[in-house]
Amino acid sequence: MEDSTRISLLISQALGLYRLRINALLIQNELDLTSEMCAVLRLIWKKEGQKQRELASQLYKDKGSITKIIDNLEKRKLVERISDETDARNKNIRLTSSGRALEKRVLPLLDSFLNEITASIEAQELEITRRVLQEIIGKLS
Repeated sequence: MEDSTRISLLISQALGLYRLRINALLIQNELDLTSEMCAVLRLIWKKEGQKQRELASQLYKDKGSITKIIDNLEKRKLVERISDETDARNKNIRLTSSGRALEKRVLPLLDSFLNEITASIEAQELEITRRVLQEIIGKLS
């Protein structure tokens, strides 16, 4: 199989282009965020109070990478680290009021972008793609 059609290369290219386009969209809308920050925020918007290691696990990030992203979100006053009631060494990540308010601005942009890039793809094809990617992720994890 030629390099240009290898699934690993295609996945890498798709992820790279996705991040570039999301980052450009965020800049265009004057949002001081990156695609990686948005990925973390999406998880927190869905379920607030998760531990850093839970967020890292869901995004397949190492401890250092997730710490850096959360540090940047904290500097922007979008999240805060709260000591866990049962173990003060663990930090739960909570939204600030600014972080909560940002959801109303960011999610519609991201959803619109995803709808735009998948609009010409049949629902059945998207479902097959989802299943195949989930299977690959399962085998890699």
